[in-house]
Amino acid sequence: MKNSDYHESVLVDEVIDGLHVKRECKYIDATLGSAGHSLAIVKKGGMVLGIEADSEMLKLSKTRFEEEKIPKANYKFVKGNFENIDKVTTENGFTDVSGIIFDLGVSNIHLKDQIRGFSFENVSAELDMRLDREGAGVKASDLLNALREDQLRELFEVTLNPGAAMWLSRKIVKFREIRPIVTVGNFIEACRGLKTEKKDLNPATLPFLALRIAVNSELTNLRDALPKAFELISSGGRLLVISFHSKEDGLVKEYFKRLVADSKAIAITYKPLKASENEVFENRKSRSAKLRIVEKS
Repeated sequence: MKNSDYHESVLVDEVIDGLHVKRECKYIDATLGSAGHSLAIVKKGGMVLGIEADSEMLKLSKTRFEEEKIPKANYKFVKGNFENIDKVTTENGFTDVSGIIFDLGVSNIHLKDQIRGFSFENVSAELDMRLDREGAGVKASDLLNALREDQLRELFEVTLNPGAAMWLSRKIVKFREIRPIVTVGNFIEACRGLKTEKKDLNPATLPFLALRIAVNSELTNLRDALPKAFELISSGGRLLVISFHSKEDGLVKEYFKRLVADSKAIAITYKPLKASENEVFENRKSRSAKLRIVEKS
């Protein structure tokens, strides 16, 4: 498989510097994806436990490491949700962890997927949006057709202002009275006419993001996972989080601030690190990435 077939991880150099990777020390990649960060860690001599919710991405990562001829003793990739990072770590005997990296959001591979409805590319695609399709979670279409108007409004307020969220939730309720919202195209049509503060975006972009966050319980899982991850790290180890939208970043910022205020951690980044101009040019997804780092006291 060509390197271009893999998702291009963001801020790789910054992550490796931030983790202070040392030979034979243990690191957890809580959001494995196609293993860009994990690969950089093992090439620096670290040992990695990678956690991935998507079975297809897990296979891709294993293939990548086999092609790179990485010794199997240096890594272990397992299927799981980072919400259960403590359980996964215990089950795999991965103790004395020197650092953990969370790279939130979805990969370019997901965005290019023509079946699961993560992007606008295939308007006929089913509106699924589940990262773990083997789990019992509801699809995006299920939420749109079942939630009450007030519940839809709360869902969309994650990425939209209250007025826009109210407008869209009312529109969806009226839309589904005529026909159910099943495909990407149905949802794009329902979003037509929505006015947001980001006028250069497709009107459906921010609602799409809110819907994906809800389907995969992304904010709830992150809120639950951060304290569990911090507990796993040895003194002097580091916790790194790359976020891609303000709700994620705000949650991470507040949690890190509490750790520092309680003298449990030292802030390594007082302001989030961002991608260089060169990286943004090479990978547009990196333009919204923010990296925050704390070190356990």
